[in-house]
Amino acid sequence: MEPIVRASENVYVVKGRVVAVVPVSSTISRRIRASNQIGGKIVNLTYGKECNSIIFMDSGHVLLLADSAADVKKRIWG
Repeated sequence: MEPIVRASENVYVVKGRVVAVVPVSSTISRRIRASNQIGGKIVNLTYGKECNSIIFMDSGHVLLLADSAADVKKRIWG
């Protein structure tokens, strides 16, 4: 069984399913957020705050988080 880790407040993910964690300022993340190619797989988990990081899952889901990418990476991969 794969470990479940806390990525942000009230957000838990399976560690082995995370592909990448990127900051919102990167060009790739801006293009993905702006495009409609995701097909409804964007999950906004910011709880009304400003989006600062994006988690890409192997299932194709994209998670938007309010915490910084460095903090999220540290929580997931140590």
